[in-house]
Amino acid sequence: MTRLSKHRAFTLVELLVVIGIIALLISILLPALNRARDASRTLKCLSNLRQMGLAFQMYASNNKQYLPFPNTTMILNDPTQGYLWFNAVDPYLGANKKEQTGRTGVAADRTYKEYKQCVVYELFEGTAKTGAQTATREFARTYKMNIHLTRVQRSITAKFPGDPDARGGQAKVTDVKRSSEFVMIGDAVSLDMTPPTTPAGKGIYESGQFGFEVNDPSHANPALRHRAGANICFVDGHAATIREIKTINKTLKDYPSIKIKTWESEFTNSNGTPVDINTANYEHMKTIEELKLRRNKNMPLVWSVPGKLYRSKVDDGTDG
Repeated sequence: MTRLSKHRAFTLVELLVVIGIIALLISILLPALNRARDASRTLKCLSNLRQMGLAFQMYASNNKQYLPFPNTTMILNDPTQGYLWFNAVDPYLGANKKEQTGRTGVAADRTYKEYKQCVVYELFEGTAKTGAQTATREFARTYKMNIHLTRVQRSITAKFPGDPDARGGQAKVTDVKRSSEFVMIGDAVSLDMTPPTTPAGKGIYESGQFGFEVNDPSHANPALRHRAGANICFVDGHAATIREIKTINKTLKDYPSIKIKTWESEFTNSNGTPVDINTANYEHMKTIEELKLRRNKNMPLVWSVPGKLYRSKVDDGTDG
């Protein structure tokens, strides 16, 4: 007689146990996978910033040690904005305007390469290569240059680009004494700081700026988008992920219901309270000793040298 084999089916309990084990493994693996993904994005961002650091150094070598300009406000007589860092680095990064067919207005003079943005930029909605400026992706800058890398103008009637010795406020590499600690360019507030439901035109003031800093809470500040840290490229050209710095909550200028974490000002008063320097009263032309300020222990990075390197006017948000 032929002996028939009997196949035993899984019981419901056994299936539930297997499903439970799989779910447990997924719950264990997912955080590790997310950390690996975040680490990969951080490294790619750092790679971009190292390229930017090299481009800045090559620009300085070819321009008598002058650094690109971090903003557009002072370049009144330059229709192509050639001094602006976002344009100045193009020749050293292989970017060109031929890819900007269809762009209009100011936007037509800017190239939008992925290496000039943090990897988070790839997640933004919209296009960056057609049409005029918009309040979405085309408008956004995830990397911004330290707004204080500008020479203080002694004459308030100076014309810009102005005195050739000042180059319209452009700072020189030789103006920076602590180059390995002096912030040059890095992660700054952009559209990833606002939720998808943000009303049109809101939360974009900081996103569109080319410069960032820590001293003025109304300006674009560092964005702690890489595992509670920000990637920063310093004047000496090296880039690093900066963490372990005391954070504060800041509201977006035109969308105050949104709070983001960023860093304190680099200066404190005699009471230890973080303060800004009032550029409207030309305090930026005085040293911190004259202003009776101190370096903030909670902000170990260097952003400015009052009296020598500081933004020369309050930004009005129209530099996008």
